[in-house]
Amino acid sequence: LDTLEEWVTEIFSEIPNNGLPKPSFGHLTQPFDTPEFHKLYRVVPIRKVHSLTITWALPPQEQYYRVKPLHYISWLVGHEGKGSVLSFLRKKFWALALYGGNGETGFEQNSTYSIFSISVTLTDEGYKHFYEVAHVVFQYVKMLQKRGPDKRQVIWEEIQKIEANEFHYQEQTDPVDYVESLCENMQLFQKEDFLTGDQLLFEYKPEV
Repeated sequence: LDTLEEWVTEIFSEIPNNGLPKPSFGHLTQPFDTPEFHKLYRVVPIRKVHSLTITWALPPQEQYYRVKPLHYISWLVGHEGKGSVLSFLRKKFWALALYGGNGETGFEQNSTYSIFSISVTLTDEGYKHFYEVAHVVFQYVKMLQKRGPDKRQVIWEEIQKIEANEFHYQEQTDPVDYVESLCENMQLFQKEDFLTGDQLLFEYKPEV
């Protein structure tokens, strides 16, 4: 570590510090509030696959990285057991798979907005009924909204434990990739969370 510190000091100390704060684009609110965003688009696929993707544009969520509300919601939406939206769609023979979430970086999450998407892989029959599939997804989200997160701390704690296990037993990555990831984290998280902020859940805040 002493040698590495010496190298870093030698190589990077000459780079001037302009003293400017990290740029923020939070003043550019609601970039998707346009007629073009509130539409249904049909795209002809190259592969033989039917997919329905519903996208919401939300206020920026990056400041809530210790809570990870979108990760929590995606866990509920992506649940595949009894009573889930996917199990219902499978019984109808309308869907094969369902994924919901946010990548928490770049285009999907920044200081201007956060994107939340739900993507459903449809069967041929499901493609014929994609309006009904969309309606079921919206009904499920509405149900989650009505019930609220107050009584669901057990689920949050379950997610927290799973993410902690994955963090502690993760495979070793390439050092260069790891350093690059840490440098990105330094732009997003508090100093004490540089190593863990992109993976672990720290606080349960149902209001968020």
